Amino acid sequence: MFFFIHLGVTARGILTIMAFDRYVAICNPLHYTSIITCRVQLILIAGAWSFSTFCTLLAMIMALRQPYCGPNVVRHAWCDSASVRQLACADTSADNFVSLASALVGLLSTGVLILTSYVLIGLSMARMGVPQRLKAFRTCAAHLTVVTISYTSASFVYISYRVGNFSPEVRIIVAVTYAVLTPFLDPIIYSLRNKELRDSISRTLSRFRSAAVSATKDINTVT
Repeated sequence: MFFFIHLGVTARGILTIMAFDRYVAICNPLHYTSIITCRVQLILIAGAWSFSTFCTLLAMIMALRQPYCGPNVVRHAWCDSASVRQLACADTSADNFVSLASALVGLLSTGVLILTSYVLIGLSMARMGVPQRLKAFRTCAAHLTVVTISYTSASFVYISYRVGNFSPEVRIIVAVTYAVLTPFLDPIIYSLRNKELRDSISRTLSRFRSAAVSATKDINTVT
């Protein structure tokens, strides 16, 4: 449970770093190499991991100290903290508060920083010409797509625990989608700028279209 949540928050920290990187690349391109040095990169990455530990450790310690006297079935695809907390046979109000506060800090702080970066990027793009604007948009498109999928799914999962009579099965489906689909799509989304990948996707789609057209002609011939 600790490592799953820890890595999830770390991923949001890295998305925040990537938003800052794009802000510097678009808004201060001439100073990029002097701002984003190797030392700064290491500090930012260490900060993402430290921030994740801060957001995760206290809630995990509190969950570990709770008594669990049955049932022992977690209604989730993994040991999600909210699902595990429902099995405790003691007062969990403090745990709920700490867990919610940690989730809000982990989601809102990174989300606000990413949003701020893109607001500044948008203001800078408004002063650019069309070619520069399209180039800046292509630089940000993949990252924006990943951020949208990640934060939408995570927010839905956290909000679902605060809604009464919410189906656990639907929550599990969304949580698994959020946990599996986002990392699965990341390399594809980030690689769409690669010309060879785009050409390969185009060839694959063309073969599917050709097969569909051939099948339609065969059906018409038989008819």
